Amino acid sequence: MIEHQFDHDAQEGWEMEMDEPPPEGGSPPPPTCPPLSATEVVHEIRSLVAGLDDCELGDGELEALTSTLEQARRAIDAATAHVVGELDARGATDRRHGHATRTWIGAAHQLPSAEGSRRVKVARLLRCCPVLAVALADGRVSFDHAVVIANATNVRNIDLVVQLQQHLIDLTSDFVLFRAWAAHVVDMLRLADEDGPEPRPEHNSLHLGGQFDGSARLTGTLVGETRHVVDHVLNQIADQLFHRFADDAAQAPDDCEIPHRAALLALALAEACRLAADAGHKGAGTAADVSYVVHSDDPGTVRTPDGERVDRHTAQVACCDGAFHAVVMDRFGAPLDVGRTARFANREQRRAAHARDGGCVFPGCGAPASHTDLHHVTHWADGGPSDMVNLACLCRHHHGVVHRTGWSMRAVDHQWFEITTPSGAVLGSQRNGRTLPLAA
Repeated sequence: MIEHQFDHDAQEGWEMEMDEPPPEGGSPPPPTCPPLSATEVVHEIRSLVAGLDDCELGDGELEALTSTLEQARRAIDAATAHVVGELDARGATDRRHGHATRTWIGAAHQLPSAEGSRRVKVARLLRCCPVLAVALADGRVSFDHAVVIANATNVRNIDLVVQLQQHLIDLTSDFVLFRAWAAHVVDMLRLADEDGPEPRPEHNSLHLGGQFDGSARLTGTLVGETRHVVDHVLNQIADQLFHRFADDAAQAPDDCEIPHRAALLALALAEACRLAADAGHKGAGTAADVSYVVHSDDPGTVRTPDGERVDRHTAQVACCDGAFHAVVMDRFGAPLDVGRTARFANREQRRAAHARDGGCVFPGCGAPASHTDLHHVTHWADGGPSDMVNLACLCRHHHGVVHRTGWSMRAVDHQWFEITTPSGAVLGSQRNGRTLPLAA
């Protein structure tokens, strides 16, 4: 009897036993190592890489070499899955190091933890699906094909996957695009799991991980009603943002681009969070949920409470906006001032600005006054006062726009404002939806 295990997002794993026919007439014991050692394979590949700079290859030769290396990659992936599957079935890493196989893979090879889980999941699938394992070794399918099948497989449809593995392989020749094949396979296997358990809250997951460039990568899984609500709301807000960007492009076509859909959806997520924070905020002004740290001996540097440096553009917008707390520390790390309320407009100034501007002052924007921040036209860090002549109502979107590199804003007569774009175009501000000549 051979024990097989398989991971699924909704289950920790399962064990399935399959009968293995006894060898007929006896067979010699398996060799303890392959005829060509893995070390020699690695050496050959590294020698190939080292020699590429010394030879001149034509375009066709480069394409052929790329295809050859892809076949090699698939063969290596198949061998890796075989070894990982055996390691996992034995429980060797838990016995020797106290780690699950997926954890040990990540720690031993400095790989993301998700990669270890992915390799183990595919390895368990291939131990149950030998036809698919051979197809990977032969290069008919890629590791990514196996990942799609593994992610769509669970304890309820595994028997069908075993039966259909050759069909799933053959389907790859019917589709030009990988995503089309993947969608078809996922849909097929989902139909085989219609009687599965209802989605539960714990099936949802979301991870926001910081990256080395100061950005963050968002990954997760949404199921059931949660998935449909999030999808609907984000697309609805993204549509609104698209029209906002389109209006900006009409005002300054050379300087305002309309982001692609993926960017709009990311911005929509941030906008949804802001709206939620505002909805739960009961105090005066805007919701203050984010804290940044500024050290008195280095006032030009803004950091998160965790010590991560905030990029210049984000810092300028944040320090200008009362939605963020600025915690000023001395050189010993002791707080000197929290909030620096003199920096932010008081309640009366906000009321006056709302009445004066009637909403966002960026021409063409329809954001109401309740959806705006008070922007310091001359930045606070540059000595700009929190006086009415230096405060302008801007929605969150246009607040970010005027802080971009190449954009500038200045006050003109009677508390009107001019906005200069990177191409040099000058836009007059609006007040209560009306725009006065630039000489106002």
